[in-house]
Order: sequence, then C-alpha cells, then structure tokens
Amino acid sequence: MSYQPCRWYDPYPRLAFALKLLYLAPGAMRLTVARQIQRFLVEQWDTPQVRKVLQEIRVKANGNRWYDQDQETAQTVELLKNSPDFLKSRVAENMLQLLLAESA
Repeated sequence: MSYQPCRWYDPYPRLAFALKLLYLAPGAMRLTVARQIQRFLVEQWDTPQVRKVLQEIRVKANGNRWYDQDQETAQTVELLKNSPDFLKSRVAENMLQLLLAESA
C-alpha cells in the first residue's frame, strides 16, 4: 500500500509543515503572517491570475476549511495554492521565518 497525497500541499513537506504551524498559531499572529505572505506573493508573482484569484475568493462564502474563517488568510492560501512551484518553496521558508519571529 502506498501513500497518496490528498491535499494540494502534501507534495511540498516544508510548506505542509509551515501551513500546519500557521493553523496552530494564535489568531492575531496568523493574520499578521498571512498578510505578509500575501504581500510577498503579490510582489513576486504579480499577474492577471493573482488578481483573478483575489477577486474569486472575495466572492466565495466561508467554507469549512480552517483558513476560510478569515478572508485574508483564505486569500493568501488560495494564492499560494495557485502559485508556481518555485514560489511554494520560497513561501514555505518565508512563512517559517515569520512564524518563528512572531513567536519570539
């Protein structure tokens, strides 16, 4: 029996770890880190697709996922989900650094 990834971030272990830490972070810290990651993604990957993802997530109602409870966090995770692979690894490192800095 082999392991089949079931979530979009499972093929990216560091990103999965960073998202788990973001999930466990207190609300204010989660929001601060999400805002900074969203800013980073927009700066690094400013394309019409980014604007489309941001617009679509504004239209969606709150879902059942942990990050859907806050619109900014939901936007950030959706941007990350749709971003190119090279950005996913950079965002994972950036997110881990931000979470460590915020917790200190």
